[in-house]
Amino acid sequence: MAKRVLTVISIVTLLSAIFAEVLMLPEKVSPQAYKAALLALKSYRSLHPEENPHYLAVVDYSKPSYLKRMALVELKTGKQTFYRIAHGKNSGELYAVRFSDTPESNRSSLGLFRVLETYSGEHGKAMRLEGLEQALNGNAFIRDIVLHSAGYVSLFTIVENLVTFNGPRIGRSNGCFVVATGDIDEVAEKLSNDGFIYAWREERKRE
Repeated sequence: MAKRVLTVISIVTLLSAIFAEVLMLPEKVSPQAYKAALLALKSYRSLHPEENPHYLAVVDYSKPSYLKRMALVELKTGKQTFYRIAHGKNSGELYAVRFSDTPESNRSSLGLFRVLETYSGEHGKAMRLEGLEQALNGNAFIRDIVLHSAGYVSLFTIVENLVTFNGPRIGRSNGCFVVATGDIDEVAEKLSNDGFIYAWREERKRE
């Protein structure tokens, strides 16, 4: 009995230490992700000089999902804010490692997306997206890949997954970009002004 109690205490102590580390970890987006995003946006704008985006969201799928791995960059000032963001459930567990533009794949897509209108849907406030790289995300609109919020992007879900030994990860989507419910208003407000999203991973594995 005493041995069992000690084992439980050890597990709780370990989980507490991991959770404390998760809370203290800084937001992080790779320099390579920023560089690729800015190059993609520059290339797009060279063909569409009439567009004048104010914000660019850079999603770094090389990072684990418990990190705030989406940087929302104000292009004029360079000011950044960071958010947790989910990937598709068939893209991986803690990390997104598989990508697809195939309908019903439930995988995330990479590349540059243009933000279209804001609407109210199944998940509340959401934003429709247009994929701008045919080989990577050209089916985004017909796949109904949008940006929305959900309760599974939360510290509670990270803790829940820790105690059930599913790793310190947030929940996963059907391929959409998903932020926390408390972040959607701020993210939508910024991206509604001719916003773009760029999803990056150093190795592009896709169907």
